[in-house]
Amino acid sequence: MKKIIIVLLTISILSCNSKNGTTSEDKNTSEVHNPTHEDAHNESEIHLTPAQLTSAKIKTIGFKKMNIRDRIEVTGSIEVPPQSKATVHAPMEAFVYKTDLLPGDKVSKGQTVAVLQHPNFIQLQYSYLEAINKKNVAELDYERKKMLLENDIASQKSFQITEGTYLSAQSLVDSYTSQLKMVGLSPKLISKSGIQQYVYVKAPISGYIVEQNLNKGKFLSANEEMLEIIDNDHMHAELNVFGTDITRLKKGDAFLFQPSGIDKTYEGYIKLISQKVDPQSKTVNVHGHFEDKEKRLKSGMFINAQILMGGKEVFAVPEVAIVENEGENFIFMAESAEEFIPLEVSIGNSDNGFVEIKSIQNNNFNINFVTQGAHYLKGVLLQKAGGMEGHAH
Repeated sequence: MKKIIIVLLTISILSCNSKNGTTSEDKNTSEVHNPTHEDAHNESEIHLTPAQLTSAKIKTIGFKKMNIRDRIEVTGSIEVPPQSKATVHAPMEAFVYKTDLLPGDKVSKGQTVAVLQHPNFIQLQYSYLEAINKKNVAELDYERKKMLLENDIASQKSFQITEGTYLSAQSLVDSYTSQLKMVGLSPKLISKSGIQQYVYVKAPISGYIVEQNLNKGKFLSANEEMLEIIDNDHMHAELNVFGTDITRLKKGDAFLFQPSGIDKTYEGYIKLISQKVDPQSKTVNVHGHFEDKEKRLKSGMFINAQILMGGKEVFAVPEVAIVENEGENFIFMAESAEEFIPLEVSIGNSDNGFVEIKSIQNNNFNINFVTQGAHYLKGVLLQKAGGMEGHAH
């Protein structure tokens, strides 16, 4: 009788567990769950509605290999060639009589940039006119002695003395003529109209005033710097490349730079490579040409540049396909027309709007990924998961 009761109780307990659908072994198993790779994908997978697809304007392509050029990071500056820069000095001791220009003013070649005056200018013109008078007298004597010599009236020695006096007088006139031209005075005007009170200093080139050291009444010493003019029409980049990298470069290699404060990337090419290494900086000067159609760059600007060269065939994606979150880079794999999964990627060099992909999550390059609409998908994923922590590693 006791055996029958025990059997019935056992059957009853088993029956109850069966109704609950769980055995003790099942219960232990259900408490431990290891998330699979598929579970992780499900957490970050994005399903777009038709309306979202319309807003996102998703476009996808497959991976392809491209030639991505290597880069060398260098520093440099914007400069102008020697013929596009002019420094104007005081020709002699002088006082500034008039000046109207300020730094930034544009001037044309031959335009008056300053008016000077000083007794020295008066004295130089007087000496020139006096030399002309003496030369004229010596010339008349020379012609007279020449005629007498031809008629055997004057001796050869007397003629040679007169000729020497005349040639010396002519040389003195030529000397004063050159001095007048150097200080900005016209010998022809002085010969015709007499002594001029002022010296009109002219711009030697067209360009912009970048240095101005004048004011009315200021005394200038001989050869003191007055103005500096720069013509920005022919600016170039002077890049400093370390000697260890210089052998990798060649004429015609492209370079990119974005000056500080200007939201534009400029592209140029290497025109000249210096043949000397600077003993202090251990760098080689590289001369590069570029275009600045908007005239926004200024001589002397410091730049960080990247020289592009060579390259190799690598997997690459458009820059717009990559999204960044918390220091990591991702692209979105297209599982279907409306299903997308973020995959972490390691990127390398960029070139012409494309970025090298060194590695990709799951190491599978045989996929389609999103090009247009990647940032829209990032926004959806952030709203869904409060971040991108749910991606699979």
